[in-house]
Amino acid sequence: MHHWGYFHPFAFVFFLIIVGVFIMIWRGRGRKCYHPQNDALSILEARFAKGEISAEEFKEMKKTLNS
Repeated sequence: MHHWGYFHPFAFVFFLIIVGVFIMIWRGRGRKCYHPQNDALSILEARFAKGEISAEEFKEMKKTLNS
């Protein structure tokens, strides 16, 4: 039988899992809630920036989204 001393491989794996879960929770704290309207607005802004729609179309669609 092996003498591992203070280091046991299974304890180390368990420790890594706990640290991983903690990091995932910590990183997720700053995320915003899902708002479909904000996504639609960002898509609209991207389309305008790419030149897919005119300024007039952008204004009209933005007005529709905000109402």
